[in-house]
Amino acid sequence: MSANTLHHALSERFETYLNYSEGLRPGYIASLGAGVSDAVMAETLQDAPELLKVIYSRVSGTGSDEEQAHLIEFIPGYRLIHMDEYREQLQALTAILEEKEYRAGGLILPLLANYGGDFICYRRTEEGQEQICDLMSDYGELVVMYDSPETFLDTLNEFYRQEVYFLDEDGYLDCDLIREGEVGAELNPDSQYWKE
Repeated sequence: MSANTLHHALSERFETYLNYSEGLRPGYIASLGAGVSDAVMAETLQDAPELLKVIYSRVSGTGSDEEQAHLIEFIPGYRLIHMDEYREQLQALTAILEEKEYRAGGLILPLLANYGGDFICYRRTEEGQEQICDLMSDYGELVVMYDSPETFLDTLNEFYRQEVYFLDEDGYLDCDLIREGEVGAELNPDSQYWKE
């Protein structure tokens, strides 16, 4: 798949996800701010993968100081890292991997973060395979959640389509954990995460 084709495919999926998010939580897209320029992107992250280019060319992310609590989460429990905080979050992620003596190589970048120091990361293996992984700071082990950037966005969209994601009585994003596991496993057959 050419870079242009991949960019377009990921852009469409991401836009769909934003629209689903906005449908449940009006104001969510505006809360993410405008996308950043290619120059800012390149300055923050040389060799950014296509998924991050797509996301950050469209929005800036959610700052750790976002005051409207119902607009913080990109998925339940995690916010999309704001570009202004990206370097700091990358350093935090790198520190966890070093402390846990991660040795598998490849490229690992933070994508989503929570307030407990955990991440959902983009990983490109040394063989060039792209995956989205879970990293709990206490364990320091990367667990593949989504088989590719495409299935990452497809799965999140499916969570909305099948009402796996919903608003709780206080207006916060929540999910049906059983259905999440079923849909996640179905769309990401190579991932151990959903089988546990």
